[in-house]
Amino acid sequence: MSCRSFSGPALCFTVLAGLGSVLAPRAAAAQGVEVTSVDQPASPDFAAEPAPGAHGSDKAEGIEQTENVRRKRNRLRLHWRSASLDYQRKFRIDFRSKFRGEVRGSDAAITKEELDALDIPRHRVGFDGQILNAVAFKVDRELDSTNHLGLPTDPWRDVYFDITQLQEAQFRYGQFKMPFSLDENTGSQDLDFAYRSTSATLLAPSRARGWMVHGDTLGRFVGYEYGVFRTDGSNAIVHTSEKRVNAGQTTAWRITSEPLRGLNLPFTDVHIGYARTSGDLPEGISGIKGRTVLAADFYKPEFYVFGRRERRGFEFEWLPGPASLKMEQITLTEERKGEGVENNDLSPYQVKGRYVSGSYAFTGERKSRGLDRPLHPLFQGGIGALEAAVRVEKVTFGSVATGAGSSSPRADVLPSNTDRILSFSGNWYPNRWVKIQLTVSKEQFTDPSLVYKTLRPTPDFWSRVFRIQFSI
Repeated sequence: MSCRSFSGPALCFTVLAGLGSVLAPRAAAAQGVEVTSVDQPASPDFAAEPAPGAHGSDKAEGIEQTENVRRKRNRLRLHWRSASLDYQRKFRIDFRSKFRGEVRGSDAAITKEELDALDIPRHRVGFDGQILNAVAFKVDRELDSTNHLGLPTDPWRDVYFDITQLQEAQFRYGQFKMPFSLDENTGSQDLDFAYRSTSATLLAPSRARGWMVHGDTLGRFVGYEYGVFRTDGSNAIVHTSEKRVNAGQTTAWRITSEPLRGLNLPFTDVHIGYARTSGDLPEGISGIKGRTVLAADFYKPEFYVFGRRERRGFEFEWLPGPASLKMEQITLTEERKGEGVENNDLSPYQVKGRYVSGSYAFTGERKSRGLDRPLHPLFQGGIGALEAAVRVEKVTFGSVATGAGSSSPRADVLPSNTDRILSFSGNWYPNRWVKIQLTVSKEQFTDPSLVYKTLRPTPDFWSRVFRIQFSI
């Protein structure tokens, strides 16, 4: 059966899933399957006592007990609080939705169009689940199918299946985030700040269509991910100009380790990783631009690139109890083969980003388990989870070769500029469904004369974001 909708197939799939959850009890009843809601007390079973002189046997009682056990196992269970459905532990599906509202402000001249260009979930619905503990799947879609310019855009976010039967060797296919950057691959519900670090937002590839093999061994002592993707990821896609280029087929891999996992000590929750990506660029003007926390352009390359685009990233995370310490360094380079005035090779375009961040949960929740399930929710004996976080980061644009830079598109040494950012954030999780954040950031450019013209009057400034997010 085909399903067509003016909003595309994703909403149609969601409707079908909803119909399935409604019609499932009838189908189950027709097949002798019992449907149970586990979040409501079930009615007690009353068995009639046998009349005096009735003929019964141990064999009949055994058959009845076996049948009762079989019926209890053959249950389609609906979990209202977690918005999930499962059957005999063989199939499970979790329905998800995210809605957020926020107020943003900045001392710099930032337009509404630039603010709306941020890659964050606004009104998202989807579902994920497992089949026979062997296959996992996930579908996420934004309800809005246009971008900040009003142009049609792909509303699909994560759409993939994952063969997970073997922990050491798994296979994923579809559209998902490439294995690069700790911060980029952290879900929005678990971010310590309203937005990801500028290093991850500008330099990590994010989502693309492709395949990936992954797994881990020795209790996550060593983990690996290797994938091939059709493009260089959604973060590098330029929507405002066709003359800017992006890499085509891209290879990405990451090696991770949790070397102290399994030791019952407060400092053992440590994660380290190293990742790389590589893809070919057609000739054209680079699409990797410098943008502030609230997405205003401050470094717009007008020089030509051609050759390989590569990324190298190192990541570290330590989660001792209610605290966290994270750091990451990313280097992106683009070759400029044959782009000199005499068709000679020029020094590659290079962007370096790094950050260090820390956080602390004052209400005692362990960071490794997340704060979205407070120990004492609001109106249930507590105030929810409270957290404070600070982050220092630095992003530098220029070329591998250093010296006096030139703005000529054929120059060997490119002009260099750095954005230094200091961010503070306060986070409140009243319960498992609501997250409230206030993040303030101060930015300062090392060379205000090289900043894009709209930001020159404000070489250093503060930005503010207040956000309320609802998640199911």
